[in-house]
Amino acid sequence: METECKRILLLKGLQPLNDDQFSMVKSLLDSDLGLTPKMKEDYTKVKIADMMHKKFRGILCVNKLLTLLKDIEGLEDTVKTIKNEKRKVMKKYKTQGLAPVKKRKQEVSSTDESTSTANKASRPVDDTLVSKKRKTKTTSKNKSNKTQPTSEWGQLGQPSVTGALSPASFSQPPQMPPPTPGSSFSTKKPRLKSVPTKASREEGLQTCTKEVMVLKATEPFAYDITDEERKMFHATVVTESQFFRVKVFHVGLKDKFIPKRVITLADYIGRNGFLEVYNVSSVSDVSADRKMEVSSRLIQNANATPKIKELRSEEPGTFVSGVYQVHKKMVLDQCITLYEIQDDTGTMDVLVYGRLAKVNCEKGDKLTLICFELSGDLRQLRSVTHSFIKVIKPRKNKKQQLNPDLYMKTPA
Repeated sequence: METECKRILLLKGLQPLNDDQFSMVKSLLDSDLGLTPKMKEDYTKVKIADMMHKKFRGILCVNKLLTLLKDIEGLEDTVKTIKNEKRKVMKKYKTQGLAPVKKRKQEVSSTDESTSTANKASRPVDDTLVSKKRKTKTTSKNKSNKTQPTSEWGQLGQPSVTGALSPASFSQPPQMPPPTPGSSFSTKKPRLKSVPTKASREEGLQTCTKEVMVLKATEPFAYDITDEERKMFHATVVTESQFFRVKVFHVGLKDKFIPKRVITLADYIGRNGFLEVYNVSSVSDVSADRKMEVSSRLIQNANATPKIKELRSEEPGTFVSGVYQVHKKMVLDQCITLYEIQDDTGTMDVLVYGRLAKVNCEKGDKLTLICFELSGDLRQLRSVTHSFIKVIKPRKNKKQQLNPDLYMKTPA
């Protein structure tokens, strides 16, 4: 898909543009691609296509170009062509691989049945084994007045001795046979399935639907105000066995991300440990009475804050979310603030840039950090374009809020 999307981007999108139209595109992309005036003057269509493909992976680069070209006069046919090419790619990857899988399953099933039939037909009859079975059956009949284990033993993991039950066996309650040396009956409960402690990851375009329950969502916030204000919000969702971090880039979907509501996701992008949702059509409601059985342990893990000691062993580039207490604060610049956070396992620096550097946070407050990147060199957390911060102020002592005059002693 990557190659096909780049082909659409370059050959169907940028190649037909004249010089003026291409200059407009470069001007609109300067903040996204970090283009300097010299770059905008020198870079060719091939170079811009390479940069866009690297910045906006997969189908996102095509969507980005469509957003730019639809407002440029005279490019209606080009936009229509790009949409048609995009539709072909989406349809191809939505249906690709389903029929072969079904066919392979049928072939395997057919092969297994043939092999089983052949084995039965070719299996030699062991006269000794038949003789032993007959002898066992005779011995079992002679002992029918004694206590017999029922067929329930086969269900409990012990071998069934008699095959069929005689009518007399129903008149007696089943009794446990005496344990033989070296054997015992286990009373342990079956081991529960392990519950993931980290958010699950998916990579690339995901066209299949995923039914999830919403755990929580942030309020929409502006993450880019260089040209036009762009907003998004973060959410955490769960299935019955996994949890996921979600970036939603259409704030009109906020009313669907209500805690405990079950929804379906489709046509989203998996990237850097997040599911990225861009279109209203990617989220659908499920019937109001639909409930999802999610273990409390899974919900607890999805809401948990990773320990600082654990973060030090994570790979650089990992994205972190959690709630931490501020131990120190240092304003390095008008747009750069350094915090030192701590928990019971250690401390770590958090470097905050741009719009987030001006939040009202002081020592003793708690910071809710979402989508902060773990750097490799200094082992610190750093804010990125899609980072989100919420400040939690400590509760004031109720005694301090009362009128101090009420505690003054009256004269004797």
